[in-house]
Amino acid sequence: MKIGDITPPSILSLLRAAEHYGADSNMLLARAGLTPAQLRDPESRIGLTEFMKLGAAAIRETREPALGLRMGEMNRVVDLGLPGLLAMTSPTLGEAFEVLTRFETLGGRCYRGVSSFVPSMPAVVFYSIAPYNEYNRFVVDSVLSCWQTLAETLTGESDLVQEVHIEFPAPDYQNRYQDTFNAAVSFGRPENRLVLKPEAARLPVLQAEPLLHQQLLAMAQAQAKRLAVIETFTGRVQQILGPLLHGHTPTLEDTASRLGIPDWTLRRKLKEEGITFQALLDNMRKDLALGYMRETQMSLGEVSYVLGFSTPGAFQRAFKRWTGDTPGDYRRRISLSGRQS
Repeated sequence: MKIGDITPPSILSLLRAAEHYGADSNMLLARAGLTPAQLRDPESRIGLTEFMKLGAAAIRETREPALGLRMGEMNRVVDLGLPGLLAMTSPTLGEAFEVLTRFETLGGRCYRGVSSFVPSMPAVVFYSIAPYNEYNRFVVDSVLSCWQTLAETLTGESDLVQEVHIEFPAPDYQNRYQDTFNAAVSFGRPENRLVLKPEAARLPVLQAEPLLHQQLLAMAQAQAKRLAVIETFTGRVQQILGPLLHGHTPTLEDTASRLGIPDWTLRRKLKEEGITFQALLDNMRKDLALGYMRETQMSLGEVSYVLGFSTPGAFQRAFKRWTGDTPGDYRRRISLSGRQS
């Protein structure tokens, strides 16, 4: 299975930020196995594995650990594609964030979860991508910073953020957050959250256009429906399993509850597609494990946690069953192969 995918505007946004620090875009694309032609195709969906490679290469090349904050500051409404245009034509900032998060998957999908808007606070919440490393911190930084930039661009107002909550511990560049957000920033929180000032959600959007908004809304709904149609029931279950994996093993009962169907219906639907729940879970863990071991520097303990194993030892036994190698031997073999190629 794929970890997820993303559309070309997000790739281009990352490249602009890297170029700001003097990086060569073509070289970064080559390192990630991408071509400029892929970024010119409006129907292209680029795997998150390739985006991970690109982000990690950009951080190394620029030597800028706060690259994500800068990327968010440079973000434009059009970089968010159709959801961005929906936000730009919304009546209020709160409604803009509502449609932006509701149609987030049109611009990118990740098995780990989806963002949400909490109008009662008001706040925009980005799902957990723990455990954190240099790349994962970059992703959180870019998303939260982008949301602040978007709020200011849409309303023409500044000083809209009341608090910023960040899930990971304070990094070495923590002083950069104050420059970006001009608000109280706290680390080690339960979730990644941009908390707006109470009145911010009611602010009018400068380019609000009701008729065009309705037209764009119909287009977004149609696109979302097309994406849903091409997904198998197995794919829907994988999307549910992703956020449930962290730190524990999801059960069929958990998953059926999230889907709003009885346990027996879930078993039947999967059987019709030629797979059992346990086989699906095992295959998903295997594919994700191989991707993490090949494409990231996550420790074995981190990979074990993300995949929901009770202990690193349980993960190592499963990995040996899948590949015939221990995780350490597999990573060393892949590393050696890469140096020889």
